[in-house]
Amino acid sequence: MLDERFTKELQAWLDTPPDSRSLETGAELLLRLNKNRHLHRMILLKRNFSKIERELKKYLKIRLSGLTKREVVAMEQTVLPLATESLELGAPVITTDAELPKGNYRGKRPDHDTLPQDLQDLYERNGDIYFKMKQLFETLKQMENDTPCDRHEYLKQLDELDKAYRQNWETYDTWSAEQAVKPVTDAPTAQQLQAARKYISANKKKLAETGEEELREKIQQRINLLLEAEQGFDADYQAELEELGLDFVAQ
Repeated sequence: MLDERFTKELQAWLDTPPDSRSLETGAELLLRLNKNRHLHRMILLKRNFSKIERELKKYLKIRLSGLTKREVVAMEQTVLPLATESLELGAPVITTDAELPKGNYRGKRPDHDTLPQDLQDLYERNGDIYFKMKQLFETLKQMENDTPCDRHEYLKQLDELDKAYRQNWETYDTWSAEQAVKPVTDAPTAQQLQAARKYISANKKKLAETGEEELREKIQQRINLLLEAEQGFDADYQAELEELGLDFVAQ
């Protein structure tokens, strides 16, 4: 159980203007957290205010999010095995070291090229997610001896990526042609809505330059998705898109 009074003491010290902070008080707060007496002596000797501030901010962030040191360790024991499993099962198939990540990933469906564009996009997106997960995983391996506070943010990112990665594979692997003719009743996820906005933003300029009809259709699909989810558009931004021949009447 977190000591809320102690958490308030941390917050109070950090909220104090730097030129009014007590070195001894800050060092004592840090000692109570990490039990590192050697570091405590060095901080006092060198009057290292910046070290105290950096370390206390890490601990405060975790305490404010309701995570004790033990809970962070438990999170690590859950997230890392799942991420390891995903990385092992979803490793990209690359024929030469020179190939870029955008390529053939394990699990590509034989009918991939005939799938709806959104399904093909999921596959490509998982390729990007895989390599981000791999980088985070390697970073965490190098931080093996660091404190849970230092590892917490990386674990949180890895957990979010792994969940998205698994969900994308589930959607991609289980899709069938029958679904294409069935009405979609499930509301799009926040991630899908964000991806739709990102796609529109990234391809708006290209459409203006090329006038490519296929690209216009793909952007229109994203606009329709957002409209069906009752997502709004900035008036000026919408006007720009309408000038490119895009429709903002909900289908």
